Amino acid sequence: MIKNIIKSDMYEIVLRENFLHIKNYINVLEIYPNKIIILLKNKKLIINGNDLIISALDEYEILIKGNIKGIDFNE
Repeated sequence: MIKNIIKSDMYEIVLRENFLHIKNYINVLEIYPNKIIILLKNKKLIINGNDLIISALDEYEILIKGNIKGIDFNE
């Protein structure tokens, strides 16, 4: 199943109490303590909050920790 997700262009977002896990992102566009912007296939994911940090990162997945207040999508 993981191989199918990685080979596809679908993204997956999992939100927990103090972290956000994103699979199949394209790029990290901006990083600030109160905002992180991630490029997905054809959308920008804007994470707003406090004390936001990227705690894990690889070619296909990213883990953002902090006090997440909101998530917005822009095209």
